[in-house]
Amino acid sequence: MKSLSFLSLAALLAIAVSFSSCTEDDPLIPDVDPREKFLGNWGVEESCVRLEYEVEITAASGSDTKVFIENFAFTGPGYDPAYGYVSGNSVDLPQQTIGDNWKVSGSGTYQSDGTIMWSYYIEIGANASNCEAEYQ
Repeated sequence: MKSLSFLSLAALLAIAVSFSSCTEDDPLIPDVDPREKFLGNWGVEESCVRLEYEVEITAASGSDTKVFIENFAFTGPGYDPAYGYVSGNSVDLPQQTIGDNWKVSGSGTYQSDGTIMWSYYIEIGANASNCEAEYQ
């Protein structure tokens, strides 16, 4: 009887080991920040001011999607940055006030060539414009 119990236990152990050895390990998926491709310093060519200037995009702490865009629409130094939310290859810029009471909203799309194409609305005082910009 003892040998039967031992054999039964050995068989159960062999079955358990065979099930565990048949399972595939899930591949490790790196924890990639979706904002990463947008971050850094960018040279800007814009349709509204027709100037070339620079912006810096940084990740907001405490959020997986929020970014800050320093000097958006060429506000100049000393102003709080604009902010947006990244989803896939897009940045949504919700309506907000930047610069010296400028109202802006719009979106940017990351392109396959590594640039960001922006389309946004800006209102400065009584003047309003729809602008296009390319970040390189």
